[in-house]
Order: sequence, then C-alpha cells, then structure tokens
Amino acid sequence: MNDVERHAVFFIADISGYTKFIFSNEKEISHSQMVIRELLTSMLEEVSLPLQLIRIEGDAIFLYATKDDDGQRWEQVSEHLVSKVMAFFRVFTYKLAELMIHKVCSCTACINIEALKLKIVVHSGRAAFYRINGHQELTGTSPIVIHRLLKNSVDADEYLLVTESAYQDLNFADFPVVEGEETYDDIGTIKTYVYYPPELEPYVPSPDAKPPSIFIETLRAEVSREYAEVALNPELGFHFHTGRVLAAKLDYSDECLEGLPEEAIESFAGTGNPFCPGQIISGQKVVDAGCGAGLDCFIASKMVGSEGEVIGIDMTMEMIDKASSNARSTGVKNVTFEQGVFEELPVGDQWADVVISNGAINLAPDKDAVFREINRVLKPGGRLQVADILVDKPIPESAKRNIELWTG
Repeated sequence: MNDVERHAVFFIADISGYTKFIFSNEKEISHSQMVIRELLTSMLEEVSLPLQLIRIEGDAIFLYATKDDDGQRWEQVSEHLVSKVMAFFRVFTYKLAELMIHKVCSCTACINIEALKLKIVVHSGRAAFYRINGHQELTGTSPIVIHRLLKNSVDADEYLLVTESAYQDLNFADFPVVEGEETYDDIGTIKTYVYYPPELEPYVPSPDAKPPSIFIETLRAEVSREYAEVALNPELGFHFHTGRVLAAKLDYSDECLEGLPEEAIESFAGTGNPFCPGQIISGQKVVDAGCGAGLDCFIASKMVGSEGEVIGIDMTMEMIDKASSNARSTGVKNVTFEQGVFEELPVGDQWADVVISNGAINLAPDKDAVFREINRVLKPGGRLQVADILVDKPIPESAKRNIELWTG
C-alpha cells in the first residue's frame, strides 16, 4: 500500500523508574515485566477512537489521532483526546496503588513499584502512514520529534509535555502549564508547555475487588518455581516434608505404594491422604487437581481399573513431565497428565465421578473460583475428596501477601 501523508496528533505515554535498578535474577526481571504489563494494560483500556495505538514500545505506548478526517468536529475530538490523556494519569496512579496493596514479593522489582512514574509527550504534525504485513507504520519528522522529546530538561518525574503545535491543536486552556523550550542539535528548538498533574485522592479499593492478575501470576510463578525443584531435585530437602517418609506419616501403607514408580514417590509433597474420605471404585473417572509427580493418580488408577480413567492436572510443567514419564515407564494406560490451573481445569463438564486434591488448593489464591471449577467438572452426585491445610481463624493481609508463606 502507498504511503498516505496525514496530519495527526501523536502521544507517547512512557513509564519510567525501573531503569535505575539492576535486576540480578530471573525472578526480578519477570516481576518487573508483569508490573509494566499491568500498568500498560490499564492505560490501553482507556484508548478509544479516534485515538489509536501505533505500537507498544517496551514500557511505553505510542498513539495517534488524525486531524484531517472528513466529517469529524475537531473541537469535540480535541476535548476527547485531552480527557483521555488526563485519564492515563488517573488509571496509572490507581493501578500503581492497587499493585502496591497486593504485592506479595520482596524482590527489587516488587519493593520499588512505588518508584514508577508516568510521563506523557504530545506533538502534532504530519507523517506518512503505511502498512507492512498488516502492521501500521509511519515515517516523517513528527515521529522523530516526539521520540526525541522523551529526553528533555523537565525537572520532574511525572508530567505532560506538549509541543506548541499540539497545544494549538488541542484544548489545554483549563490546565495550568509552564512554558519552556527544548533544543536539539539535529531538529533545533521546540517550544513546549508542561503540565504537572496534581496529587489524586487516595485509592480506595472496592470491598469485592479481585486481586490484580499480577498477584495471581506472581504466586503461580513462585509456587511453580518451588515445586519444579521438588520434581527435578527431590533429594535437596525442603522446608516441607516430601517423599516416602512423608507418605508413611500420612498413612499410605506399603501395600498401597507397592509397584508404584519410585520417581512418583520421591517427589510426593502432599498434606494428607485424599483416599480416606471415601472409596474409589472400579470404572470411575477421577481428576487429581494438583497431581504433582503422580503418586495419587497411580494409586487411583489401580482402584478404577482398566474400565476407569484418571486425569492428573498440575500447573508445574516439570511435575507433569515427570508424571508422564512415570506413566510411560510403568506402562500405565488409564492415566493422563495435563498442565493447567485449578481455576481453569482442562476437563469437560460433568466428566468426573470423583475429584481428589492433596495439599494443593491452599496454594490457589482464588479458592472460590477453584471450587466453582471443581463443581463444573463433577457429575451430579460426584464427590470431592480433599486433604489440605486448614485454618480456623482469619489470615492477616500481611500474611496473604508474603510469598514465602505461599510457597512453603
């Protein structure tokens, strides 16, 4: 497609504050990326026509709105664009406050969430728009200018910087601005107007608000990291019991364990015996939610026999790989293993006669969702048999946000 030159207003909303920190390990890098993704998503949810996304640039979003479209009333468009820019500051600030409330980790990335700030640069001018393989691209002086303005002399962490051309095209009359200029060797001097957003009212979460997705993703990542070690290096020793010694403590008899793969037993990390509450009989279909290396699945496979079926589900891929290898090596045909999370079990509706779970549901942050999902996969009259950790008093919010307590 040929280039189409348009007059447009360009916006870059750039998150800053992490670059001064050196992340020394995979966890810190991963957590910083999750935080940035949450913040970018909160702003992108505010984007609506005529404002459009050009692309995401690391920790920034690059947007535009064309000024020369036929039939649009620019005064209304201008008001809409200015309101969206101001909304970016609001949603960014409140999402940041929400993330700080729910942070569960003490790594460098998580403890420095509050250091993140938002700066927005706005410029108006002409650019040539074209598409490559379905992606919007543009060339010209205007895209260069707005990116150069990200490096400026503004002595603040959070601000809106508007060039003279954008100030003339948009209606910022109601906002107090400071006039200035920026000079660059290659593009000369650009007159600017800088607005410093005021402090907002404190963020008050809704009583029924769900934790942000980063909270759940962080917990899942850290729990998986811990139990991957149990799968790969069971001999290391952990701050919880594992293996054959634990199975004996939980009343798994020698007869029950006879003939089972040692690799399934060595990575066992349950908290009880889910077979005690009720008998599993021949021909039944069983789901093990949080199957680990497959110990309880292999026990259940013997109970249901060749006419029955067992599905083991775990979110830690290393556990699934080990359990699947155990099934292949022992020739067990009525057990399959799938990676998945409790809130979205990869099982059809009303498939299972029995769902078992051993020391796993306590690791799920949204337990209401877990039990709704278990109810979905159970047949009418089916049973849930759980062995898990229970508490008989409220858990302090500080404990809920302690990642070490979740993983141990």
